[in-house]
Amino acid sequence: FSPHAVAAREAAVALAKGAGAQLSVLSVYDYDDETPRALSLSSEDLARYRDTQMVRMDELMATKMQAFLAGIPTHETSITPLLKVGDPRQLIVATAEALGVDLLVIGAHSKRGFLDVLLGGTATAVSRHAPCAVVMVQPDSDGLGTKQPL
Repeated sequence: FSPHAVAAREAAVALAKGAGAQLSVLSVYDYDDETPRALSLSSEDLARYRDTQMVRMDELMATKMQAFLAGIPTHETSITPLLKVGDPRQLIVATAEALGVDLLVIGAHSKRGFLDVLLGGTATAVSRHAPCAVVMVQPDSDGLGTKQPL
């Protein structure tokens, strides 16, 4: 897991525990649309291949979510894991609206690719459109803890 995700998890758990609140943990991912070009498949076989790949990705993400949440004392905080497929910027905001959340905690990535510079990062986009307060966190320089919220 990225240090940013771990920092966000630790901050969210601490905030939820301190407030006696329920915690929903959302992971948004997308399917890899690339089919190996070496495959010469009929349209029916190609559709079956894509379906199989999507099921595998769903299973992988569910396993990753379980691992990400492992070790969090669930007796202290109610945790609901959520997995969604699509655009993170849109789905984070839409899920927050649908759940009526009071606070979003998100890792503030420092990567600055061309599209991030042009469009802004996910954390920035979410903070602009969220229906609630947003706390952006960064990991410490050693990647183990969290810095102060931004």
